[in-house]
Amino acid sequence: MAITLLDMLLNAGIINRDQVEQALSNRVIYGGKIGSSLIELGYVCEVDLARFLSSKLGVPYVGPDQLLSIPPETISLLPRELALKYGVIPLSLEKKRLNLVMSDPADLKAIDEIGFITGYIIRPFVTPEVRLVQALGIYYNTEIDFRFRKMIEEVDAQKREAALHREAPLPSAPTVVEEELEEAEIVTGAEWSERISRFAPDTVAIGLAKAENREEIADLVIGSLGPKLQKAALFLIRNDTAIGWKGVCRQEAIPHMAQIRISLAGHSALKTVADGAGLYLGPLPDSAANNELRKALGGDRPKSVLLMPLLITGRIVNILYAEGDEHLGEMVPEVQKLLLKAALAFEVLIHREKILML
Repeated sequence: MAITLLDMLLNAGIINRDQVEQALSNRVIYGGKIGSSLIELGYVCEVDLARFLSSKLGVPYVGPDQLLSIPPETISLLPRELALKYGVIPLSLEKKRLNLVMSDPADLKAIDEIGFITGYIIRPFVTPEVRLVQALGIYYNTEIDFRFRKMIEEVDAQKREAALHREAPLPSAPTVVEEELEEAEIVTGAEWSERISRFAPDTVAIGLAKAENREEIADLVIGSLGPKLQKAALFLIRNDTAIGWKGVCRQEAIPHMAQIRISLAGHSALKTVADGAGLYLGPLPDSAANNELRKALGGDRPKSVLLMPLLITGRIVNILYAEGDEHLGEMVPEVQKLLLKAALAFEVLIHREKILML
């Protein structure tokens, strides 16, 4: 499962959950990349964000001083329409290798397409979106949106203010140069492609974001977990009953899944999760309901199972059942994130219905 910029920043303790929510809302309302929202809201500074991306993605960082002083003959290496379409700026040419400044070096599709069109081998460099927009405006005479003009003014004002509090003038924005690449852990070739692929949105996340109905969401959840588990099943929780919905055993559909009905009146792992909204990890104890669950899913007696709730607007509507090997517990964070994305996909469907009904 892909890791996002927000994940990386959260894991590093640079931002918190509340700031994530604010940044996501800001991006939806005003557009742009998530990094621009983080800078605009004052949660990170442009240099820290760019250097963080440089370190994580393994690409060099280009500071504003270098970005805004590229000679015209270098700019002419890339057609204007191509630069504006992909939001990129040529930095330098070394034989057949074109060093390209991007705000999203993980955009492998753009890199491949630019390389195909130009015939160059593309090497990406990173800079914040706000500076890239500024540079595009300067080099290609495009209108800079008021929002970005304001952000640029505020960032530059902070830079000048910081300079006033130093004994010596503030040096130019630090830039990763060739001699410093090893120190900055810059990687190239196959190693870089492999690293970058971890940051590209995965197909499951994209599918959930575009899902048109509940069946698509369930299919994506089960389909993504099926290859990693011996069994995976989704139950609907309704009127003190767990109702079978979707399920696979060794990637084959579980027969008669839709006819499964497990009462939540007696003691069972399903009831434990339904009552407490927490997860259950461990063996299935002998009980009427647990034995019924085992029988309905094929009759095996697994050493360990994982059950996790899927909450929509604070209410448990589904429970995911999973069987795996002794490492099942290691999948908990991955499954939690998947179910969170699925819950958001359900909420999107709810809001779509509201829009149509108003």
